[in-house]
Amino acid sequence: MTVPDSAIHMVRIDVDLKSFQRWSGSRQLISRNLFDEGFAMHCLLMETFGGISPKPFRLLVPRQSGVLRGVLYGYAQVSADRLIDSAASFADPLQTLVLPKESIQTKAMPLDWESGRRLGFEVLVRPVVRQTRNAEHPGAERDAYQREAEQLPKGRMLPSREDVYVQWLSDRLARQGGAKLEECRLAGFRRVRVVRKLHGPSIDGPSAVMHGTLTICEGSKFSELLRSGIGRHLSYGYGMLLLRPPQTRG
Repeated sequence: MTVPDSAIHMVRIDVDLKSFQRWSGSRQLISRNLFDEGFAMHCLLMETFGGISPKPFRLLVPRQSGVLRGVLYGYAQVSADRLIDSAASFADPLQTLVLPKESIQTKAMPLDWESGRRLGFEVLVRPVVRQTRNAEHPGAERDAYQREAEQLPKGRMLPSREDVYVQWLSDRLARQGGAKLEECRLAGFRRVRVVRKLHGPSIDGPSAVMHGTLTICEGSKFSELLRSGIGRHLSYGYGMLLLRPPQTRG
């Protein structure tokens, strides 16, 4: 059955973490100093699902010792049966252990959301900005907070990291359309080194979990926002809006 290009399905897949590390090690994706789980999962998804891979996606890995399972969420344009068929056809035996095909589940998402509806959300983002043409390294990424600190006029008080990242997120939503930020907070932050090419150099940068509430401005554009994700590094575990009930006003 042909799936309309407009279809959006939320995907959930169990992740066997021990098998994931074994597979990543077999592909030389783990070094003594660095294991970029997002990059490794991107490689695995592309080999297993190709062009129908969930994107954006979010890999949730518990940080407690001894935990054997994580979970992958994502948005795809196909339902579970297509993903299962692709895994059965293309995944090698170890890959089928990492993402057990019997755990692949999907649900169809609305295509035309009601304007004015409030939704809670969580999103993992890499709040970076690109260097301008006049910069020393044009096109390179900079932490939005660091750039704000560098450009702040002398004598002005530096906003908090949370304030800078909330503004960064608000600007991205305004640019992409479909929703506006109502309220938001920085729920988690760490600096993370990532790789974007096998055996390539690692890149240091911010990784931030944002919680908040948004209001839908235009239903069809909000649907496209879910499909496209927010910010950069969308193929590597960033930018997926996980929806939840909104905060109660007052």
